[in-house]
Amino acid sequence: MNIQQLVDAIGALEANDALTCKLTPEEWKKLAPYLSTRFLKPGDALMHEGDSDRELFILADGELLVTLGGSVLARLQPGTVVGEGSFFSGQPRSATVSASQPGVAWALSWERFEALSHKQPKLAVDLVKGLAAVLAIRMREAILVGHFT
Repeated sequence: MNIQQLVDAIGALEANDALTCKLTPEEWKKLAPYLSTRFLKPGDALMHEGDSDRELFILADGELLVTLGGSVLARLQPGTVVGEGSFFSGQPRSATVSASQPGVAWALSWERFEALSHKQPKLAVDLVKGLAAVLAIRMREAILVGHFT
């Protein structure tokens, strides 16, 4: 899968919390080497509740299920960012996220993000702006539905 397929998935997502990075095609190409690709089979977990890794994912193809205590909280579509809270905070994962069908996710680890921020600072800032917007929207929605503590 190439980076353009990821960009297309992000652009096609119609959701309040969609990533709204205003990166050019050239900037996406510069970002691509900092990302890794995960090919998913049904049941593959991207993260488990309580894990403490600092990695975020953007789903390019397929569907992800977000579960907490065995209950499905959300079904995520291509273009969705997941794992951004633990990525920035370093706190344990709040839910389990696994593939419900074959798919592809692109991952950014904290270490690769730090390398990006040193070599491409403007690109890193632009990415953070988009991810911060996702976090802010999700926090607001959680407050409004009473799922925020």
